[in-house]
Amino acid sequence: MDKIKTIVLSNGKLEVKEIENTLENLQSIVGGYIEIPFLGGIFNENKINVIINEEGKFIEDLKPEIAMIDVNTNQILDVVYGNCIFASHDMHGETISLNEEQIKIVMEELKNNVTLTFQDNGKEVVVKALFI
Repeated sequence: MDKIKTIVLSNGKLEVKEIENTLENLQSIVGGYIEIPFLGGIFNENKINVIINEEGKFIEDLKPEIAMIDVNTNQILDVVYGNCIFASHDMHGETISLNEEQIKIVMEELKNNVTLTFQDNGKEVVVKALFI
């Protein structure tokens, strides 16, 4: 099995981690079917993807992790629930390892000390803000 270098966000913690590059393993980490939403800006320019649970918002046990915010308007575009995997892609769209520069970008963007507090089903939650 091929392993890839990624960043996994779980319970608010970031970890650079080598993982098996299989669909089954990606699904295991995010807890269900995967989705790779488009990330604009610095993420798109540097071929950085985020892999999430496509049904995360509807699974009661998953907590919000990231608020994706439009860098131009500061409006929330989406909220990601559950574990997230940051990886890269090649020219064919295949998932590949992050390089050191990409790791630095993700870590800086997610450790930008910007958090957002909002109400989710009557509970106050704090998530990392990701400007895209």
